[in-house]
Amino acid sequence: MKKSVHLVVLGVILAGLPLLVVSDALPADTNVSAMKGYELYSWSEDDQWHFTLVTGTNRNKTLEEIISREDVISDTGWVRVQVTGVNAIKSVLSELHQGEDIVWLAGPRLEQTPPGDIAFMFPPEHIVDSVKEHTEQVGLNLLVQTLS
Repeated sequence: MKKSVHLVVLGVILAGLPLLVVSDALPADTNVSAMKGYELYSWSEDDQWHFTLVTGTNRNKTLEEIISREDVISDTGWVRVQVTGVNAIKSVLSELHQGEDIVWLAGPRLEQTPPGDIAFMFPPEHIVDSVKEHTEQVGLNLLVQTLS
């Protein structure tokens, strides 16, 4: 199933059409670069780590944007990918261009986000260190930042 999804995704990319991605990672041939970098969010749910990578913008993201399971890569450069598991987020990060900036945030700004059942947090230190090491290996700039 994943191979056929990747072929459909690749066909849509080559056709230059807006894209809805339904796989666990960015397609390998995606030529995505973010002018303002990316934001990374994480939370634990059902004893699993969930991650969302989204294009950086000048506005705060809503809870729905962050936790939605619907992944999007548009021809305008908007990327929003939600995955489960540390290996899955490493795979997504591996598909970004070298030199990209990523800010790993503790969660969305409270004034922008209605209360919900999701408790945003960083994974344990060994997982954060593992993701940091991976981003260094693939040439990305990761900043882990708490919200103030």
